[in-house]
Amino acid sequence: MLSSYWGFTSFRPGQAEIIESVVGGTDTLALLPTGGGKSLCFQVPGLLRGGVTLVLSPLISLMHDQVLGLAGRGIAAFAMTGRVDAGLLSNVRSRMSSSNSFFLYLAPERLNTRQFRWLIQGQRVGLIVVDEAHCISSWGHDFRPAYRTIQQLRENYGAPFCALTATATRRVERDIVKNLALRSPRVFRYSFDRPNIHFSVRQVVDARGEVLSWLDRERGPAIIYDSSREGVEIWAEKLRRAGISSAAYHGGLNAGFKDHVQRRWMRKKVRVMVATNAFGMGIDRPDVRLVLHVGLPDSLESYYQEAGRAGRDGRPAHAVLLVSPEARKARMALLRAGSFRQRIRANRLVRPILRYAEREMCRRWGVLGYFGENIRVPCGNCDVCGRLKREAPHH
Repeated sequence: MLSSYWGFTSFRPGQAEIIESVVGGTDTLALLPTGGGKSLCFQVPGLLRGGVTLVLSPLISLMHDQVLGLAGRGIAAFAMTGRVDAGLLSNVRSRMSSSNSFFLYLAPERLNTRQFRWLIQGQRVGLIVVDEAHCISSWGHDFRPAYRTIQQLRENYGAPFCALTATATRRVERDIVKNLALRSPRVFRYSFDRPNIHFSVRQVVDARGEVLSWLDRERGPAIIYDSSREGVEIWAEKLRRAGISSAAYHGGLNAGFKDHVQRRWMRKKVRVMVATNAFGMGIDRPDVRLVLHVGLPDSLESYYQEAGRAGRDGRPAHAVLLVSPEARKARMALLRAGSFRQRIRANRLVRPILRYAEREMCRRWGVLGYFGENIRVPCGNCDVCGRLKREAPHH
């Protein structure tokens, strides 16, 4: 099956054990690094278990990307994103009933809609997949309250759960197990380390010059993240004026245009994608050589997930965080704004990314330690390690 559908001759580390657990009907939580092949960990079991595999996912772009991938392999799948007209819905239900296995993708917010209930009525659900499972935790960086409603699917369908994420602290891991009401789950936690990515932080005044310098140095595909929609549009225009093909992607664009931009990116018509955090989760473009953040992200979790879009093919890549005085000031302001509860949450999320950006210590120590993973020696593949090596006395 692995070879005939996906063209692979072997599994990546951890995949076989996770797949065996899910196929056997055991509730499973898998924590794998970005690029670790999470989708295969539920797509193979979905085919083997048969029936309908419900995939709860947070982003439209992620769902359409995976549905296109499955369709290209001859596997029946549909993404229920937005209201579906009656004719298409009837056609999907007919395909679902006649297929040995069917993958239905939807956001958790759609679970209580009349259309979903009609579509799934009378179908056998073989597996329930919770992708980006960290979204269920209020201690995570992408908390979505609707994820808390997912556990009701257990009562309705009785199928095993497979929850997956690439970013989870120990506390978030416990939250996932508790809030999904997983039953005697097997938890697979693998190293979040991405040794092929060189991590660096640059304190900048002239961000434009720094960005152009990096794009000149790393000539392959790149992603630039900015925290605001306005900033994304401005950066995309700056790059176009500099003769660099680029596209803007953020939540303010209508769905049709976002799909158009994403398709151009996936088909390699655009070199640089400039985006907010609305872009990237689950997007499988393996040849990205550079991920640049022009400003401080919301949290260390979101930064590491976004930086992990670089080098998914295993080849050397760069993740660069550009920090201006203005960006630091804006993040510091969050620590003093809002209610007491909001300040507590801001401190928990913002302080770690500030420490990462400011401390002169191995970047991997800073990131992996945050996720409860310790490495004993400096990584040798970040700006701090490189600087220490250059400054070391030669004998």
